[in-house]
Amino acid sequence: MKATAVFLDRDGTIVHDAGYLDDPAKVRLLPGAAEALARLADAGHLLVIVSNQSGIARGLFDEKCLAEVHARVEQLLQEEGARIDGAYYCPYLDGPEATVPAYRRDSELRKPKSGMLIQAAKELDIDLTRSWMVGNAPTDVEAGLRAGCRSILVNENGPALGKTAPNAYRVASITEAADLILREDSTKHRSSTRTATSSEAVGLPVTAADTQKLVERLDRIHDVLDRQRRQNRQHDFSVLRLFGALLQMFAVVAALWGVVALLNDVTDAAAARLALAAFLQLAVLTTLAMDRLR
Repeated sequence: MKATAVFLDRDGTIVHDAGYLDDPAKVRLLPGAAEALARLADAGHLLVIVSNQSGIARGLFDEKCLAEVHARVEQLLQEEGARIDGAYYCPYLDGPEATVPAYRRDSELRKPKSGMLIQAAKELDIDLTRSWMVGNAPTDVEAGLRAGCRSILVNENGPALGKTAPNAYRVASITEAADLILREDSTKHRSSTRTATSSEAVGLPVTAADTQKLVERLDRIHDVLDRQRRQNRQHDFSVLRLFGALLQMFAVVAALWGVVALLNDVTDAAAARLALAAFLQLAVLTTLAMDRLR
């Protein structure tokens, strides 16, 4: 039987939100976080962090620093009797705020998309329909709902989610989130036990066809994400950029050649050479624009 999980946002959910957390020394657990996670683990849930980390794309810290911060989070949790079974993050950001080109892209991993949860479900053999997503932002709730999980917004001043999203809840703290999950799990367990007993009494067949279809669909989605991730990691060679670099070099040479002629009062030659430099520079810009749009 597949495992159940509680997916957790990191900053503002289990640790204090210090903005872009770029130093392990700044990590501080939120009150009650370790105890809440320990109770969920004791109830049989896997605990998986899924976190947007656009600070990498913004150039504020690198993946090595992120690993050190995560190790500190795990250390503090372990010191208080809790654990983490997995951690996934999205370093990508699409748009001009991403100053590191290698991480400037739209990604299925970035919440509110559900790529991180789907990836974790594949790798850790998790049943998403029986799992939970807990976070302090609406994007966390949406990511969980897209993946098929029930979702909890840890924000006492957040939007009322009950009417628009039947599988979404709002609480004031991680402790209340754990209380809700354990209470709902207990209720569902009692209901499942009654249904199973009733089915056996009347001889009804038990089928997993719908669940199997969902698993197959998730497998296909994960395979697509996995191929995309491998492609993104390949070296991004571009013939157009190489051609543009060569044109840029020729443009600089032509401009210097024109300046030399101008200094020697060879006006006609200087004008021709500078015009050539301008033409080559225009060709550089055109080439780069074509590469950007391809």
